[in-house]
Amino acid sequence: MFFKPVPKEEVKIGLVDELSPLVGELESGSLAAVITTDLFSQAIIQYSSISNALSLEKPAYYLEPTNGFSLELLNKFGGKGDVLLGKIYTLDELLDAFEVVEDESFVFVSNFGVLEGLEKEKLIDLRKLVDRKGLYAVISHSTLEINELNLNAEFKHLFLVPEIFEYLLVLRTSSYRGHHRLNVSVLKAPPLFIKNLGEHSIPIDKKAKLIL
Repeated sequence: MFFKPVPKEEVKIGLVDELSPLVGELESGSLAAVITTDLFSQAIIQYSSISNALSLEKPAYYLEPTNGFSLELLNKFGGKGDVLLGKIYTLDELLDAFEVVEDESFVFVSNFGVLEGLEKEKLIDLRKLVDRKGLYAVISHSTLEINELNLNAEFKHLFLVPEIFEYLLVLRTSSYRGHHRLNVSVLKAPPLFIKNLGEHSIPIDKKAKLIL
């Protein structure tokens, strides 16, 4: 089925405000794959994006197999609104969850790489759900070990079909003399931002203070 694209104003959601100038913001029907290499960077993208999503005046959804969510920390990031938490342990459960979330809402999935039953065909089904329901979705995985020399292989290993994502990002944090930076590898971004593919380092002192 073909359609003619029509320019329109639509709501967008920033992952991290300081990151938006580099990669833009999530649009309806967008799917982002994010690898974080420390809990600091995981917390920044998790609470920043959920806080930004709550401006939609729709519920935001957080799904994970562990216990890694803090309402107190979300409040520090300014997140006010309905956040619904869900436990998932398999890719089938994730697909079921995507079926029942409200259309055009934001969904953040944490620790995706540990889910059981990861299969290429089911990830294509996930992509279809994001498109059909107009979701804003972030699929993340935090790992302590990563092959910095072959990030493409890391995405292939953790996300199986990285081609279905609009964003492929690796986030790390570093600090020096009390100042913090978010170090970002942009492997894939929407067409307007492909000029920014590569390595970047962004000051994030304001976000760091919220956590510290």
